[in-house]
Amino acid sequence: MKELELHDPAGFANEFLRLTLLQGFQSLTKRDLELLIFVLLERDGAIARSDSNAAVALMLRVTPAKVKGLRRDGYARWRALVPEEADAALQRIVATVLTEANLRSGAKHVSERSRKEGFLAIRIEHPDDAQRFEQAILEVGALPVYERNREVVAVRFDTLLKIAERWGYLQPEPEKIARELNKLAPTAEEVADLLKKDLKQLRWDDVRRALNSLGAKAIASTAEGGLKGLLKLVFPFIPG
Repeated sequence: MKELELHDPAGFANEFLRLTLLQGFQSLTKRDLELLIFVLLERDGAIARSDSNAAVALMLRVTPAKVKGLRRDGYARWRALVPEEADAALQRIVATVLTEANLRSGAKHVSERSRKEGFLAIRIEHPDDAQRFEQAILEVGALPVYERNREVVAVRFDTLLKIAERWGYLQPEPEKIARELNKLAPTAEEVADLLKKDLKQLRWDDVRRALNSLGAKAIASTAEGGLKGLLKLVFPFIPG
């Protein structure tokens, strides 16, 4: 079990004291203090935002449901203590949730039919991160889809592609992307069709359609290696 250890004990103590005195001594309720302590622990890094609710629950000796409530209510109450630009937050969230381990875990909570329809199961346990990701889905004209678990959102590959384009993670460079696709899936029909054309005259819409088709097939076939390569191409900052 991971031990709970502050990275900056003095900074944690100073901020806690400053905020409790700023509000007025003894004016904060017990719940306010719980939420403040929790948010400061995440801000310090003693608890990572990517840590699962179950892992944090073990550290704090509470239930996972309690941790989920602390995360949800803590950021509603003390969000100003953890300032983060929207673009940076989304990049951090995407890099965290689109790992092979997390996708494998999320896949247990969506139906086989959804996977065959090209829906990728993405598990986001942190309520604040889930809210940000859902907003990104809405901003590209799609809707979050839930099935068996509210911590798992089913997202079509084309929606992820729209998010990558909308936030500038994927640059619309048809020739470059076509060559990368040829490295990833040289035997795919979609790639063969692209390479039949003059790459310098290739349109981004053609490449986008090929990407969407390959992504949907990779999800449906549960071929993690192929899917990982496509996701890495769409979101270059994904680790590994």
